[in-house]
Amino acid sequence: MKKPDISVSKVLLFVSIAAVILVYVFLPAIPQHLHYHMFAHEITVFSIPNFYNVVSNLGFIFSGIWGVILIKKYSIQSPMVWVLCVGMILTGLGSGYYHLNPTNATLVWDRLPMTIVFTSFFAEMYAQYVNRQQAIAIWIFSLGLGLFSVVYWYYTESLGQGDLRLYAIVQFLPMLLIIIICIMQNDKKRGMHKPLLAIFICYLFAKLAEHQDQYIFDCTQTISGHPIKHIFASMATALIVWMIYKFFKNDKGIATT
Repeated sequence: MKKPDISVSKVLLFVSIAAVILVYVFLPAIPQHLHYHMFAHEITVFSIPNFYNVVSNLGFIFSGIWGVILIKKYSIQSPMVWVLCVGMILTGLGSGYYHLNPTNATLVWDRLPMTIVFTSFFAEMYAQYVNRQQAIAIWIFSLGLGLFSVVYWYYTESLGQGDLRLYAIVQFLPMLLIIIICIMQNDKKRGMHKPLLAIFICYLFAKLAEHQDQYIFDCTQTISGHPIKHIFASMATALIVWMIYKFFKNDKGIATT
């Protein structure tokens, strides 16, 4: 008996809706605790406060510039890739700006470009593995949702009722959906699964380093966890640029449909 043809897009839609419902039903509003802005190694060097937390963002800028160079050199025709690489540059600038004076107000400029990176990367992955026309529509919607999630969080903080749930969904749901895409489309672009795994591992180490900021500084007395987070996260962005370059090189700029 022939198995029913399950549409990837329908599965992703179902998982997305289920995730949103579960988060809003079972998790209370998540405020931004003020201790988030307190970092273990707040040293000033060359008149730059929080020096290591600031300069460690250069990796994002380099990744984005490298991506733009590859786009122009190989004439990569994808607005999502363009915006993704620009988002990497803006992430480095925004995070550097935030770490000069860590507050909720400056954190907005750190998180806005990160949503651009998350949503644009997911949309390009969808374009490569599933369908490019659908990906454009998904990208526009998710990009708007991502930007709104940051504005919404900041607005709720101003009311004294901060809520990070939507921003958390925008940050983590795309990774889950990419995994589902790779599982369902396992016969396509299998050579890209290993670099994708490496990207997820780098991001995992980045989050671990972020949460162990003080502990890492206590152990090393030289560097704290937050700059290490930036290093691992920027390694992930560099891998994203390399992987997308390989996509278009292998497919000669023609996406899988």
